[in-house]
Amino acid sequence: MSVAASASSSAPTLSGLASGMDWTSIINEMVTIQQQPEKQMQAQQAILTSEGAAYTSLGTDLAALQKDVTALMSPIFFESRTAASGNAALASATAATGTSLGTYTFKFTQLASEASWQGATAAVNPLSATDSLAGVTVGSAGFATPVTAGTFTVNGKQITIASTDTLQSVLSQITTATGVAASYSAATDEITLSSGSPIVLGNANDTSNFLQVAQLYNNGGNSIASASALGGVNLGKVLSSSNLATPVSDGGSGNGQFLVNGVAIDFNASTDTINSVLQKINDSAAGVTATYDASSKQFQMTNSTTGDVGITLQDVTGNFLAATGLSGGALQRGTNLQYSVNGGGTLTSQSNTIDSTTSGITGLSVTAM
Repeated sequence: MSVAASASSSAPTLSGLASGMDWTSIINEMVTIQQQPEKQMQAQQAILTSEGAAYTSLGTDLAALQKDVTALMSPIFFESRTAASGNAALASATAATGTSLGTYTFKFTQLASEASWQGATAAVNPLSATDSLAGVTVGSAGFATPVTAGTFTVNGKQITIASTDTLQSVLSQITTATGVAASYSAATDEITLSSGSPIVLGNANDTSNFLQVAQLYNNGGNSIASASALGGVNLGKVLSSSNLATPVSDGGSGNGQFLVNGVAIDFNASTDTINSVLQKINDSAAGVTATYDASSKQFQMTNSTTGDVGITLQDVTGNFLAATGLSGGALQRGTNLQYSVNGGGTLTSQSNTIDSTTSGITGLSVTAM
């Protein structure tokens, strides 16, 4: 007996009803049996992959071990050194390979400092040789800092100033506009403002720096004078016009020269400025830093390294050192580092970094703070 059936795809498939045999299960079992070798190969492959990763890891570990063994076999391995300071605020320390093991106590009694050459006060021209400033224009006045054109205020009154005005006309404007007497003294090279009541200078909208350049500052009183002599060295003008009492000369050849620690510095009085010459010194191999202090009107050179060592100066062609007061200056001596090790005698170093040349301890370097 046989049965034929038709149904939608969702109906179960019937097999073996005529023969009584479940041939679908048999086929599935046969397929499963046929897949066993593939599954065994996949399992074996997974095992081999795992073993490969393990061998790779072992190889990495062996390479690291070999590196460590090689390092241990190095003759300098057990001679490497580290050093530590007991007080990092006072000193730092480093140790080279082979430094003798031990604890070293350093006592510092004096730190090293730089020597400097302090020039004599540079002689500068006053604003005027007489008490009148009628012959001195704002733009050509021998102030250390040029005056800018614009306005400034005295007792609430605005004063306008131009570069072509004479300084005397500026003082007259102050008196006319405010009633404040304004005068100049050649003896002191200062401007003085006087009134019967307190004087108030400047406001936030001033556009000229005249009051600052003239060193006139509020003091709450009826009389205000310049804080110091007004004639100064103009660092930005060419050397021959820098307002030094003795003009800088290059000997007339344009090839001026002087020596700093034996290093030649060349200059041209007609094209170089004080600033450019100072920069030449600082950029050279002279080993100093050259500066100018406007408040004291002094030039100074400071050694780039510490220690009680000198500075030598010499004019060769021209008079730059003499005109600036440097050749008439004096050495301000630097200091050497003084210290002891483990309670021993006093040792000396030109630098604040101590090495074996002064301490006798090979490989150990200590820097005093």
